[in-house]
Amino acid sequence: MSMLEPAMFNSFSKRIQPDPAPVIVDGEPKYEISQIVDSKIDHQQACKLLYMICLGYEDTGDESEWISTLELTHISNLVFNFHIIYFNKSSPLSLS
Repeated sequence: MSMLEPAMFNSFSKRIQPDPAPVIVDGEPKYEISQIVDSKIDHQQACKLLYMICLGYEDTGDESEWISTLELTHISNLVFNFHIIYFNKSSPLSLS
């Protein structure tokens, strides 16, 4: 967290401010996950429960992607809220 900096507001209306650079963790860029939009069970994966997430930045190339439950441990509140709203979607209980 010591590497994070607040994004500056663009006070010039005709200029385009670039998105903040991703945080580099273990040599890979990490983006903010803005929301979870879907879930599924994939029996081909080691961790079978996957979530479709939307990244917090536009025009990053990969604005949404399927990721494993193991990669969502730091945003358990988003996972919880997703299952409150979409209680019929695949969840950890679907695996048992």
